[in-house]
Amino acid sequence: MRLALLAGAAAVGTSAAAEDWEPFPTTKFVNDFGGVGLIQTPTARFAEDGQLYFGGSRVYPYERYFVTVQGTPWLEATLRYSSVDNRLYSAVPDFSGDQSYKDRGLDAKVKLFGEGRLRPALAIGARDFLGTGLFSSEYIVISKSAGPFDTSFGMGWGNMGTRGHIRNPLRLLSESFADRGGFTAGGGTLNNSYFKGRRVSLFGGISYETPLPGLTAKVEYDPNDYQTEALNNVFKVDSPINVGLDYRVRSWLHVGASFERGNKIGLKLALTTNFNRRSKAPKIDPPAPPWPLADSPKPGAAEAPADVPAAIVPDAAAAQTAATGMAPAAPANMLGEVDVDQLTMALGKQGIGLIALDHSPSRLTLYVAQARFRNVATGLGRIGRTAFSVIPPSYGAVTIVFVESGVETMAVTVYRSELEKALTPGMGSSDQLFVRTEFDEPPLALSAADYVRETKPGFYYAIRPGLRTTLGRPEQFLLYQFLMRFNAIAELSRGLSASGSLAVNVIDNFDKLRVISDSQLPHVRSDIKEYLAEGKTSMPYLQADYNFNIADGLYGHVYGGFLEEMFAGVGAEMLYRPFDANWAVGWDLTYARQRDYDQWFSLRDYKVLTGHVTGFYHFERLEVDGLVKAGRYLAKDWGATVQLSRTFKSGIRVGGFATFTDVSSREFGEGRFDKGLFITVPLDIFYVRNVRGGLGIGWKPLIRDGGQMLVIRRPLLDTTGSMTMFNMRRDWRDVLE
Repeated sequence: MRLALLAGAAAVGTSAAAEDWEPFPTTKFVNDFGGVGLIQTPTARFAEDGQLYFGGSRVYPYERYFVTVQGTPWLEATLRYSSVDNRLYSAVPDFSGDQSYKDRGLDAKVKLFGEGRLRPALAIGARDFLGTGLFSSEYIVISKSAGPFDTSFGMGWGNMGTRGHIRNPLRLLSESFADRGGFTAGGGTLNNSYFKGRRVSLFGGISYETPLPGLTAKVEYDPNDYQTEALNNVFKVDSPINVGLDYRVRSWLHVGASFERGNKIGLKLALTTNFNRRSKAPKIDPPAPPWPLADSPKPGAAEAPADVPAAIVPDAAAAQTAATGMAPAAPANMLGEVDVDQLTMALGKQGIGLIALDHSPSRLTLYVAQARFRNVATGLGRIGRTAFSVIPPSYGAVTIVFVESGVETMAVTVYRSELEKALTPGMGSSDQLFVRTEFDEPPLALSAADYVRETKPGFYYAIRPGLRTTLGRPEQFLLYQFLMRFNAIAELSRGLSASGSLAVNVIDNFDKLRVISDSQLPHVRSDIKEYLAEGKTSMPYLQADYNFNIADGLYGHVYGGFLEEMFAGVGAEMLYRPFDANWAVGWDLTYARQRDYDQWFSLRDYKVLTGHVTGFYHFERLEVDGLVKAGRYLAKDWGATVQLSRTFKSGIRVGGFATFTDVSSREFGEGRFDKGLFITVPLDIFYVRNVRGGLGIGWKPLIRDGGQMLVIRRPLLDTTGSMTMFNMRRDWRDVLE
């Protein structure tokens, strides 16, 4: 019920962001639970799109640590770990010692309407809806501003409804809304208790933006009576009124203090940044070639498409041949009038590898590997400007064919005259250049080009620090390992590569791991204790890959070796992804065998044939990627995985997934079904040079065996993912950088 209401609200929320009216903009502070709000209670306010909060709060006996992301203008999501200091993790000392009880939860708040001149903002939310239910609540809340004052009023169910001011209004629809479930020790339950309960509570409060810059005062009425907390906790409450102060120390640092329940001091700290703000770190890469790019095009050179096609004049060599009947001798590095060595060198300075070159009298076709710029439009613009700066002006057009990991993904034709107009103030713009630029399927003719660079094996390596962590285990809340990773890849020929990694342990506390797996399924992931303890210094992967084009928009990938920390195998995948489509479909199939715990060359007996059919769609208006994979998982269970993610303007990608298979919740164990969150941070945010790599961080509440997929390194969906039309449209404003 609750998920259905939140999902239905999303359709309204997508249009609500544009209707917001905020005559007195205020700093958005988070409450004790990590969501934008007052002290304990939420408001109908939302942070700026892409805002991240990372922090914690303490009001005895609760310590809360949270990460909150404003995932879209209308959706706020919070991941939270809570420590209950007056309760032990377990009554068995050998299991968890004296560690306090730990709880994890996920919250969501959806904007239904933004504030108007007369209309209040309206939001609906759910707290702890995918955790154990320790703080399980639902609410609906309105907010209205008046100068520096912001007033909120709402209704809460569950943990936020324990004062029970009024009868649950939903019981008018059905008396089934009277019965509500309680705390679920196993966690991860999606049940039918949402918005249920015999009675509900009212709550509200006011925040005041004081004249002191950055300081906000708050007062609220708390709807929780604290007499029926989970784990049999009952707290003394002297007053339902909470008061507090929040202070913006810096744009990235917020602190707060509060007086709650009439007898407890609360403290709070949050670090914040915005994922939609592009990195302004200076780069030391060579600048783009200056303009004007070269002399004006010769009469008759290729122009952008027009009503009257331009005539084509032969190049100088062809003209001499026609006049004398003898072709002039050409240096080995010349192709027509193009100095291939000079072009290769100029492109190389921009981080562009020239793979092949084809030419006609007025147009060049360049097959390139763009390895520097994460922003695909910037890369395109640099290629066009660089090419036109060194080739004769008789070439009025350049077709750029992008090659990613050995496969041709997109062909883009840029016209010299249109590029020069866009680069000349008052003559053109990037928008006009987009209209006069042609995008098409790649010709798949690289091997037949007039010039193909001799393929020489290339070897590349990187040495980077690494961090492994696991949170919330019974032995200790945080287990960690710092290590050094030595990654290398050998490009053997077009599309064929071999890659590997060596992980060297620096320091860790994995020796504290004690709890062994109790899974009833094949132990495909739950033996994580053994892999972490015995594989501190290890070979995470060593494999060969071959990528190739099959037809227009159709790609193939064959792979084999030690594919990941826990499995080796051989497999293949195929993907159909037209260059101008917002969708893709594909499949993968792998014969895999489990690796030994030390993660070197030994294998265990467990074998499995695993594979999935994949459907992908990019919701361009929402800037959201949707992915569904259905098939057979590592534990030989069958089911499907649903994943949603968003890439922000900074290049940071945030997403989450859930997997449901034919494994029952009893067989799966604690958590009920597999789920997790992930974030990918582009490295060029930190580097002084432009790079295309990224750092991925994943989080799962538990490592179980049901719904586990094999890690396919460099899958086709990622290989072809950058050169798409929706990425080109998103990044186009940077084409002239």
